[in-house]
Amino acid sequence: MTGQFTASFPAYPGTSQVAVTTPGTTNWRYMGSIGQVTSLIYSFACPGGCLDSTWTVMVSPSYRDQSFNPGDLVRITRGGHQVWKGKLDEARPSPSGWSFTATGDGARANDFVAYYTGTWPTGQPDDAINQAIGRGLPWDNPGVGSPSGIWLGQGVDPAAQKIGDLLNLVCTRGALTWYVNSQPGGTLGSTLSVFALPTAVNRLFVCTQPIPRTLGGYINTLFIRYQTAADSTNAGGSINPATFATTSVQNASSAGVHGVIEDFLDLTDAGVLTLSGAQAVGNKILQIYQAASFSDPFVLNYGQLLTTGGQPIDPGTDQAGTVAQVIATDYAYGGSVTPQFPITFPVGKYQWDDFGQVAMAWPFQSLDQSMSGLLAMENTVLAPITTATS
Repeated sequence: MTGQFTASFPAYPGTSQVAVTTPGTTNWRYMGSIGQVTSLIYSFACPGGCLDSTWTVMVSPSYRDQSFNPGDLVRITRGGHQVWKGKLDEARPSPSGWSFTATGDGARANDFVAYYTGTWPTGQPDDAINQAIGRGLPWDNPGVGSPSGIWLGQGVDPAAQKIGDLLNLVCTRGALTWYVNSQPGGTLGSTLSVFALPTAVNRLFVCTQPIPRTLGGYINTLFIRYQTAADSTNAGGSINPATFATTSVQNASSAGVHGVIEDFLDLTDAGVLTLSGAQAVGNKILQIYQAASFSDPFVLNYGQLLTTGGQPIDPGTDQAGTVAQVIATDYAYGGSVTPQFPITFPVGKYQWDDFGQVAMAWPFQSLDQSMSGLLAMENTVLAPITTATS
């Protein structure tokens, strides 16, 4: 193939199409008009939205088209349906053609800082988001407002963090998440929404292969150090230092099955706590903690992604943020102390391989469910020490 050969290449049946345009224009040009497009993969994440995409255009590495310029807008369509939207990165030539990567609109939250001009938390997070949109963030924001559970207790300096970090922060304590939907159904463009973690099943995954799980350190006993009294000053002017104590909690059913496995939790920076208050924190962690979780993606071919009514869904048109129920067939699974069936979870990441015609879906983790992650997170929930008690 010569560098000047740019005839149109017909798409294979059942494949997605990549088009690009210069920002500020609507002159979309399909990559298939330049050369054969192969190895197309695009993915989504929740929280987030369109994550990334890769593909190869089979033309000579000595040929460069104006559509290869980084910063161009990218959209991927499938049967007239827009399924992915983002921005083109720098292309790389190779003997097999030009390799492309693109950053999705959801991941663009990491390109803009959360700058605001008001007083925290007035108008947040909408103020920071709308100002970023004004500077070029390609989102539509109907208005986050103040949904139930939004957390604005941790003040942030203007421009001290990225938009994605701000949204993750305000969703921390209220079982919320956020998503930028680039598919039809909302306003024109990539539409932001903040919402409670979904629980209603709207997808069925038919799994004909074993479902591997990972044991992330089976902690079932916590020793907790906490403050029983703060520093104080007596009548003579001398300081009475703070006092501390240590207690413990245990998941008895887990310890009975797996034996005692211990860890340590330091709550001394959370201010004065009662014995029952410290133990309540430890028990909450042990209740949330899931030692066994799914580590590998669920692999889905045609006919294995269904609606709850059993109708097949084109896996090339789906995305993250759905709620799946697993139909496991022909092998054993489970083994937890208190197994819960059926297996359901929100989809945290979704990827479609257009070349291999296979989808992969990863379960959503609403928080870091490793024990170390939960121990660290608990200190964002408890009120920090601000002044000494006299």
